[in-house]
Order: sequence, then C-alpha cells, then structure tokens
Amino acid sequence: DRQVLWHPYSAIGTEAPLYPVASAAGVRLKLIDGSELIDGMSSWWSAIHGYNHPQINAALYY
Repeated sequence: DRQVLWHPYSAIGTEAPLYPVASAAGVRLKLIDGSELIDGMSSWWSAIHGYNHPQINAALYY
C-alpha cells in the first residue's frame, strides 16, 4: 500500500497504520477485525454518495 499509494493526510517519513476493510456501506467501513469506522474523508473525493449506494449499484448493472 505505502509503495504505490499517496496518503495525503500522513506526515512525510512516518508510517501510518493500515486498516484493512472487509466491507463498506453508506459512511461506515467494517474492518476485518469486526470493528467499524465512519469514513469522514472519502466524501470529499471518491465516495461523495457513500459506499454501496443502491441506486448507483443498480445503474452499474444495467
């Protein structure tokens, strides 16, 4: 991850922790350890409508 992705909110030269995601819906991310987080940053860029939005998912299938 760190070798191929830019992490714009991490300080240069520091190792930010990684949080492997198992699933996502709306604003919530479920991690592989079962804990849940609210994603407050991706709405600025790539997930403005949330994750797994039913109308967007349906449009992708047709």
